[in-house]
Amino acid sequence: MSLSTASAVTTARKFLLPVGSIVAAGLIAMFMGVPWTSAGEGSSGIRLLADDHQGATLTISKIEPGQSVSRSVTIRNSGGQPSRLTFQETGDPSPFADGELHLQIQQDNRTLYDGDFAAMSDIAQDVGMLEPGGSSTFTFTVSLPDDAPFANQGDPATASYNWVNTDPGSTGSWSG
Repeated sequence: MSLSTASAVTTARKFLLPVGSIVAAGLIAMFMGVPWTSAGEGSSGIRLLADDHQGATLTISKIEPGQSVSRSVTIRNSGGQPSRLTFQETGDPSPFADGELHLQIQQDNRTLYDGDFAAMSDIAQDVGMLEPGGSSTFTFTVSLPDDAPFANQGDPATASYNWVNTDPGSTGSWSG
């Protein structure tokens, strides 16, 4: 082995050892289920957070033109009697993305609202009976048209929703 060959082998080892270590660490992380994100990825910017007081808050902080994102909350009647359920939004129409933010709310695949974000009437709506042990899923789909201005222009858009049990003696629970 000549001196130039030994130098090339040493250089190759110096290069391959760190690269091999990085590849091995990546494979281990992948097989262990470690989530991968890049600087441009991360959460979608749309959050539906259920609270302990029969309510939920929908917050939009980032959405791209042409994008549509859904979030759901399930209401369950854990009591022993049927329950009449009402649903109400509280929020102001949003200037987010020049007011082009669209919201569709469905209850068990039946459309309750389809229009501008946070522009639903603040009046409680009767959304039907919930039998003992029964459940109902509300799906919130937020979207921007393809030709909307780039989102995240200013403050996040926020609206709150409340579910009210109008029958005494019945209890309920919900989850997001």
